[in-house]
Amino acid sequence: MLSSIAPARADINLSPLRHVISAKEPSAVFTVSNPSSRILDGRISWIDLAAAEDGYEPASADLRSNLSAAPFLVVSPADFRLEPGARIEVTVRLKEGATPPRGERRSHLLIETAAARTSIRKASQNGLQIDIGLGVSAPVILRGAGKASAVIGDTKLLRDEAGLLVLSTAIEQQGGHSAYGRLVVRHKPSGKGKVLDLGVRENVAAYTDGPPRRFETPLGKIHLPEGELEVRYEGRAEYEGRVFDSRLFDIEKSE
Repeated sequence: MLSSIAPARADINLSPLRHVISAKEPSAVFTVSNPSSRILDGRISWIDLAAAEDGYEPASADLRSNLSAAPFLVVSPADFRLEPGARIEVTVRLKEGATPPRGERRSHLLIETAAARTSIRKASQNGLQIDIGLGVSAPVILRGAGKASAVIGDTKLLRDEAGLLVLSTAIEQQGGHSAYGRLVVRHKPSGKGKVLDLGVRENVAAYTDGPPRRFETPLGKIHLPEGELEVRYEGRAEYEGRVFDSRLFDIEKSE
């Protein structure tokens, strides 16, 4: 049963959102682009981040020893210069002779640019000059033997600042590999009414480290009529066509 209970501009782009490296797919390519009007000087390195309930946090030294994929990988180039509108390809590959350990490891490819002098306004003054450096990252997942499995956990309806319904869903990873996909939310009214697509939350990853991850899907509704709410965790990328889990929740008639 469910009941209702009461960004910043980027000057560098990194795509795609993630890559998976394995013995069968030993290399991958990211694209770094410069949509700004200035020349960007950047460097490429690794950072190890632990999965948290609603994002990432710095990984402890103990966790890094079993989590980090960086010791098994090589990235090139190590630095770059990009003219306005230009782009480069960054290659990540398995080290020659290296074998991915069983299960899964993860490091984040970190793209950092040199600080640039930027003007900002300040009330009652002529303004300030500050140095701003930029950084973006994307997970690189190293996989050995294992399988992915995940289930939909604690789920509840919340409301945003405008009073619209938001579905908060926990995804619990259960296999030796992380799961990746999207959450799809549909409403099935009582009787013969039409099934309504309420929302989709993309880029939903459930990792092998950390607690169940929580995601919010805006539904754009003040209330839901009587019926059933269907929540599906559908695979994307390498899991395209797979449904990890699906749950139905009863929606009672509003008084």
